[in-house]
Order: sequence, then C-alpha cells, then structure tokens
Amino acid sequence: MEFHDFDAAPLTIPLFIGTIINWALLGALVVQLYLYFVAFPKDTRFAKGLVAAIAVAEFLETMGNSRDMIRTFGTGWGNPKVLDTVGWAWFTVPVLGSAIASAGQLFFAWRIYVISRSVFVPIVIAGVSAVQLGAGIWTGVLISRAQRFSLLQFRVLKPPVAWLAATALADLIIVAGTIYYLSKARDPDFSRSTNALLHRIIKITVETGLLCALFAIVDLALFIKYDGNNFHLAVCVWLSKVYSNSILVILNSRAAIGHAQQTDTHNLNLRSSGVKFESNKMAIASIMTKQSGEGNFYAV
Repeated sequence: MEFHDFDAAPLTIPLFIGTIINWALLGALVVQLYLYFVAFPKDTRFAKGLVAAIAVAEFLETMGNSRDMIRTFGTGWGNPKVLDTVGWAWFTVPVLGSAIASAGQLFFAWRIYVISRSVFVPIVIAGVSAVQLGAGIWTGVLISRAQRFSLLQFRVLKPPVAWLAATALADLIIVAGTIYYLSKARDPDFSRSTNALLHRIIKITVETGLLCALFAIVDLALFIKYDGNNFHLAVCVWLSKVYSNSILVILNSRAAIGHAQQTDTHNLNLRSSGVKFESNKMAIASIMTKQSGEGNFYAV
C-alpha cells in the first residue's frame, strides 16, 4: 500500500481523541483515589484491595494506550503498516477493559444484594458480567491474532458485539434494579432526611450506571457502523475509566451521606456491619459501610 493512497485519519484521529480523554479521566481517578484513602483509612482490606487493583489496572491500561499513541504519532508516523498495527490495544482495551468493567458490575451487584437481600438480580448481573468478561478476553485474543486494525470488521469479528452488548445490558440491569429496590424502600414514615438520602443514592446510581451503559452502546454502534478503522477507539480506550471513576464516586459519596445520617437518628439503626433504615414496614441495608474510630458510619 502506497502512502499517498493511504488515509491515515480513520486510524489516527480516534486514537488521539481517545488518548486525550483517557488521560483526563485518569486525572479524575487520581483525585478520587486521594479522597478515598484520606477519607476512609479504616475501610476493610477488601475495599482497599479492590480500589488498589483498579488503580493498578487503570495505570497499566493508560501506559499501554500511551505507548501505542507514541508509536502511531512518533516512531511509526508515515508508515501505513505501523499505523495499521494493533500494538498493545488487544490487551489494554478489551482484556483490561472488560476485567475492570466486570469488577465494577460485581461491585454494583453486591450493592443491590445488600439493599434487597435478594440474590436474583445480583445473580443475573453476575451472569451477564461473566459473559462480557469472557467475550472481552476472546476479543483480545482475536485482535492479537489479526494484528491489523483493517482486519477488525463486524462481519468477521462477532465477540466484540457480545462484549459491548453484555456490558451495556449489565449496566441497565444495575440501574433498573437499584432504582426498583430503593424506590420500594421509600416510606412516608421515614423522615425527610432519610428519604432525601435514598433519593441521593438513586441519583448517583442512575448517573453513573447510565453513563456506563450509554458509552458502551456508543462504542458498539461505532464498531458495527465503521469497519476496518479506529473510530470506536475514540470511546473504547477510556470506557473502563468510566467504571473506575463510578466506583470511586460511589465510595467517596459516603462522606456526604454519612453527614446526613448523623442528623437523623430516629430512623437509623447503626451496626458494625452496615447501616439500616428502620420502620415498622421494612429495613434497608446500606452499602459498603465501615465504622471509623469516632463511631461514624459512611454509607452509600
């Protein structure tokens, strides 16, 4: 292929846009990580381990993405074969991306279980998440074998569709399940601050969950519509960071919610395993709580 016959824009511009947004979201994630470790030094080891694992995975993803950008716009610029080469994208985008998304989806599934004390919806979410993880890893294997972006076409490469579709489906189930169970928990007997707390949790869940689903759907649409180019990388490169930031936003929002809890002792029953909103009709458990040395609880 001669260079004058080669249109580099479909391969380079999406990667450039995706990398810029990727670094911006990494900056936001670093701020969220700082707030988390400062505000919740006594969180459980599991919670800290999850946050640390996500941070390491996102750092590796960003470094791999940056390496490909340097190769594309630096050492390989002007060489059509280099521009068309997949590089590390097979690992950083579908493999790491699906693993991080799966961690986020399982986190939200656990939150729904704590809220509802029912395993049905969490099991469905876990099943769909397992499908997207498997499809994401298989997508990485196929991309690694192809080695060229021009060969990544919808008509011959179906696993990415399953990966992104399952990702969006899991996110929508998470949003619907959380809204349903928290809406059921709202009760006229609750104080105004307790109902406001439930409304805040619903709002945060809807905002984060719908963003994850929306970007997964956009990524899927770009992949199906435009064969053999990088258009979908403008979204896919940083999709995992939407999940990472969502998890940290949920965890860090406990500080603000915890302040509201301290002003409403009538309907709250504080326990070392969680915070429950008590009424004569129902009790709803809070998510990811941990008692601090001062006896305060921060709930999501």
